[in-house]
Amino acid sequence: MLGNTLKKIMVTAFLLSGFISMAQEGNFTIEFTQQNANAKNTSIIDAFVKIKNTSNTSITGEFDVHSNHEDLYLVQRKPKPIILQGKDSVFIPIKAIISNTAKAGSESSIEAVFTTTGGASKNVTLPVTIKERKLVKMFLLETNLIYENIGDSLTIPIRISNDGNTDQKINIVTRYPNFIAKDMIESETVKVRAFTDTLINLKKIVNKTILSQEDFAITITSLYQSGDIIGIANVTASSIKQDRRYSNQFSPEYAQSFNRSNQVSTSYLQNSSGGTAYYLYANAEAEINNSTIYTNIDANLWTNTNQLFLRNTWLGYKNKTMGILAGNVSKFSDINLVGRGAQAYYNTSENSKIEVGSIDKSYNLADFSIPSGGTSAWASYYYKGGWLDKGFESSLIYDNDKFSGFTNYLVTARFNVFQKKHLSLRAGGGLSSVNNEVTGENKTGGTVDMVATGRYKDFFYNSTNYLSSGYYAGVRKGVFSLNERLNWIKENYNFWALYNYISVDPKSFSDQVFYPSQFSTSRYNIGASRRINKVTVSLSPYLYKEKRTESLFGNTPQDYTLNASRANVGLIFNNVSSSLSLTFEGGIFNSNADPVSNQFHFKTNLIYNWKFLNILTTYQHNYFNLGEIIANQQLNNDKTFYNVMFNPSAVIKFFDSKLVLYTGATLASNLFTDRITQLNGRADYRLSPDFSIFANGYYSDISNNPYAINSFQVGLTKQFRPIRIDSSKSDLEVYVYYETNGKGPEDKHNIPAANQLVIISGKAFRTNDQGIIKYRHLPPGDYEVRPVNSNEWHAYSRIINVIQDTKVAIGLTKTSTIKGSVTYLETERSFEITKKKSGLSIIAIDDSGNVFQTRSDDSGNFILYVPKGTYTLTLEKAGVSEYVEVEENNRTVDAVPDSTTQVKFNLNIKEKRIETRKFTSRGFPSQSTGDDSDKKKKKKK
Repeated sequence: MLGNTLKKIMVTAFLLSGFISMAQEGNFTIEFTQQNANAKNTSIIDAFVKIKNTSNTSITGEFDVHSNHEDLYLVQRKPKPIILQGKDSVFIPIKAIISNTAKAGSESSIEAVFTTTGGASKNVTLPVTIKERKLVKMFLLETNLIYENIGDSLTIPIRISNDGNTDQKINIVTRYPNFIAKDMIESETVKVRAFTDTLINLKKIVNKTILSQEDFAITITSLYQSGDIIGIANVTASSIKQDRRYSNQFSPEYAQSFNRSNQVSTSYLQNSSGGTAYYLYANAEAEINNSTIYTNIDANLWTNTNQLFLRNTWLGYKNKTMGILAGNVSKFSDINLVGRGAQAYYNTSENSKIEVGSIDKSYNLADFSIPSGGTSAWASYYYKGGWLDKGFESSLIYDNDKFSGFTNYLVTARFNVFQKKHLSLRAGGGLSSVNNEVTGENKTGGTVDMVATGRYKDFFYNSTNYLSSGYYAGVRKGVFSLNERLNWIKENYNFWALYNYISVDPKSFSDQVFYPSQFSTSRYNIGASRRINKVTVSLSPYLYKEKRTESLFGNTPQDYTLNASRANVGLIFNNVSSSLSLTFEGGIFNSNADPVSNQFHFKTNLIYNWKFLNILTTYQHNYFNLGEIIANQQLNNDKTFYNVMFNPSAVIKFFDSKLVLYTGATLASNLFTDRITQLNGRADYRLSPDFSIFANGYYSDISNNPYAINSFQVGLTKQFRPIRIDSSKSDLEVYVYYETNGKGPEDKHNIPAANQLVIISGKAFRTNDQGIIKYRHLPPGDYEVRPVNSNEWHAYSRIINVIQDTKVAIGLTKTSTIKGSVTYLETERSFEITKKKSGLSIIAIDDSGNVFQTRSDDSGNFILYVPKGTYTLTLEKAGVSEYVEVEENNRTVDAVPDSTTQVKFNLNIKEKRIETRKFTSRGFPSQSTGDDSDKKKKKKK
């Protein structure tokens, strides 16, 4: 009887558990709180899963989450038990790390699963999109090229490393000297796959011209297809010598006759009006010990009037402490001072400088018969580079102007108030006094200005403001100016808002016949631009207001206004060999100076550059400012205003750039001048690297002028090497030897390292039979001496301080070989990952901190040649999946000369967690995870 009762209870319990299990099966929902996730490499995804119990009874179960790809590494690694009361909900946070090796656009997802104790299970998936990341780097594996004979190859090895998550096309632009490449610039395109390295070798064969060079520089620039610069690097090529004298490289710039040190240019000019002139332009700079003497001459003699003009001419001296210059002097400040005189400066300390000067306001040093325009003098003090750097500055100016009859006194001070990482403020002001020598009137004035810049994340702010009174003695008198700009820059987008306002209202003295104009303009502007590969497009609508007070034909001053609503549309295209800029600006305007309302106006500009050709063209329809309207009223012209201009120019080179032709033209027409034609050209022919002849031509024909103007000029230019005289020059002698037993250079068993290559601060040397090289006449300084190591012999580079004749001995020691391989280990339950073997970085660091690096090949093998010592060998995990662990990383290796040490890095791929569910006869599941006994033996890959 009791047995039958127990059986009934057990059957009832079994049926009841099954009923409860069936009831739980569909009485819950599971969902992500977001539809998808976007993230960059190495960033963290924060997501939430919502589980809701839709029944009135409690639910118990287990929550689990996993990813479908190695690109997503989940922080949660274990199941989470969940108990939900009736009608209750729970939000479960999930964190996932995007792998450093995840490719953009890969199909990845996070799957969340909730399984009740009754076996009911539901899952939900969150798609994950990997954002594009551009991260290409350029490394020059050798920055010092050497050459010795005709036929040698100049090879520049470049490693392009793409650590970004998309394949990239990269432009490598190489700028050679013109004696190597005719066009000086060569370009090639390389495709680099994501997370891989590509090795590029640029080659040039040494010819007779290259061999004759002491050394030269090559510039390499890498760019994305969009035109963004990846990196710029310089390579020095040097001829190999055993004995060399120090000298600065002479590199003439043939296209620039002016602004070059140490040259003389003389020429003859004749124009259409019968005038003839002789020109002499010369400059020189000489360094004598720690001082510099410099001079400039700009003279021209007009034979028809027998006038000699000597302008832009001076003689100066400077050293680290002080400097002085006499001749034509200019000081550009609140008052622009130009004339003949002298100025000097003295550095009172490392951070402070005093400057003084005085001039007579006449410009011709060769003719003192011309009346002077007055006299001026000034004194200035600068601390820490002035207010535009990190300090402050102040000035005191005296100016007597005989033409206006005014004597001006002015004092200013400007400060860098503070300069932080994301915010800076500069401010200053000035006071002035103006004396009218005729009437005896005296007026005081003042000014204040402020410049602020700031940055917060992707927002940039710039504010430039200025205010001066009407009687201020400076050039900007009666000016009120506000310039405010806010930018938000996000990847390829740029948004901005700006406000510009300026008003000019200078005051005049009672005896002045001329009354200056009063005007103001304001502009309210918003805009946006986007860069798409090589193209940038922009749109910028704005409001423009202008007001001007003018007295026309001696009448009572009248106020004129102009209000316009405009938009500016722009397009810019850039690639290696050409560029294009096209802008269109137009809208509607109204002005009380023109009776017609709501008039349409526009102007467009086109700038195009292609190799040797440049084109600038512009067209304007109708007025754009009050000045054009007022000028047309004075001419009593009722036609619609227009302005058109076409300005082409070209630079063409012949005979390996020995002959260079510059040509240009300006063709224009507007409402005031029917026709403007101007032509100009120049030819430069280089007879030798430092001597050239040239010819210039100019023609101008303006329809309003009855006579055309033309001129022709011929001349020659001679350039000279820099002049340097230094009594402190010294010689450096380097002895290189094979070290046999570590006893130093005096050991008689050492052998001289004949024909050993050595680089001294970029210059290449080869030792003679005694293992000796000499570098003569060096200025004081530090010089890096670096033997070029081979697979057998090695020496560390050394920094040698040369202040007198110096001898240095460098021993080469035998190297040891470290060979190794990279192997992946996995089981049947390991994650499926990308098993990268090529390009992995292996670093060896000795006890002194010296670093040796190599990379694995496509098979995962690597080799290092290192000197004797104990090293810590490390496989860098950059580029290796997060699901991989490196066995015995950072291991210690003893390197012994004439021996090979074998090293093997095992990369264990982590296993997925496998769960099995077992059900008892009563239907209640029990859970277990596979233990180590279930694991399969690891397989090598």
